[in-house]
Amino acid sequence: MVLSSREKLLLALLALVLAGAALLLAAKAINGYENQLRAQVESAEGALQQIRAAREELEKLQRRPRTPALQQPLLAYLEQLAKKRGLSDRLQLNGVPQDRGKNLEAVEVKLDALALEELLGFVYDVETGNAALGIDQVELTPSFRSRDLIRLTMRVLAQR
Repeated sequence: MVLSSREKLLLALLALVLAGAALLLAAKAINGYENQLRAQVESAEGALQQIRAAREELEKLQRRPRTPALQQPLLAYLEQLAKKRGLSDRLQLNGVPQDRGKNLEAVEVKLDALALEELLGFVYDVETGNAALGIDQVELTPSFRSRDLIRLTMRVLAQR
């Protein structure tokens, strides 16, 4: 079969239109993929900013002076805090055995017949003192002496 020049021209034009349509579809697919990659890059940049902010915060915390370890036995330190508040006559301290794996010293503190202000002051001193202490357990009950007074039982932990 012999094609005329007109038919050859139409076939060439059809091939050119099909190639253009294929290129247009390919460009559209590439554009969609490019938009997807842009979104991933923006997400990664956001995550990177969060990591940088966390690193800066960590560096600030590392530059901040650390709380010193307890320089004396925990029992003596708690007695000193109670004496400072005038609570030593109502204080009872008991050492609590700890697991060997933990590097902590624990003391059970019992204070009886406390007014609310005395209770808050003593707990504040324990939490904000110069040593790295933590309160593990707290139990508040009415005092045996008066319903207006409070009995405190708590466990204080210190790093050895």
